[in-house]
Amino acid sequence: MKTLSKFLSLVALSVSFASSNLQADTLGDVMKAEGIDKMLGTWVDADTEGENLKISYRWKIKGHAVELSLKTQESTSTALIIFDQGSEEVLHIGANSKGALTRGKWSTHDGAAVLDLTQTNAGGEVVELKVTHKIVDKSTLTVGFEMKATGDTGEISLVRPAKKPKAKNEKPGGKKKKTE
Repeated sequence: MKTLSKFLSLVALSVSFASSNLQADTLGDVMKAEGIDKMLGTWVDADTEGENLKISYRWKIKGHAVELSLKTQESTSTALIIFDQGSEEVLHIGANSKGALTRGKWSTHDGAAVLDLTQTNAGGEVVELKVTHKIVDKSTLTVGFEMKATGDTGEISLVRPAKKPKAKNEKPGGKKKKTE
């Protein structure tokens, strides 16, 4: 029993020492340094105000993990984006409502966030693509894609969703109109 206790203490000390020597960068640090932290928040297609396409980037764990949510008319997807300090890579893993699994790595190029993505659908079919996210201004994000196998490309401009007016709440104890 003493041996197990000593072993666990030694392991805990080793983990503690190794953790203290890791590079201090976080996903938040990386995003800010690359200027892509401005893509956080919600973006929608301008034509339908998000009926056709809505994408959100939100902190799941502040500074360390971003949750990406994507809603289209065909499916919904969610992914987690993290910074692996050991490899110094920004990693992406997710799934969609049709059973597809996505894996990828994020990088930056010419001020754009670039996701090299591999998607495996429920039937085992693999699709590889490159998705770029370019912040045009505080209210416009351009998302482009390139299918690696065919070279097909596309691009869409997304905007911040319109703010909905706040509903007026009646004050507690306020008079209500009588209907007769």
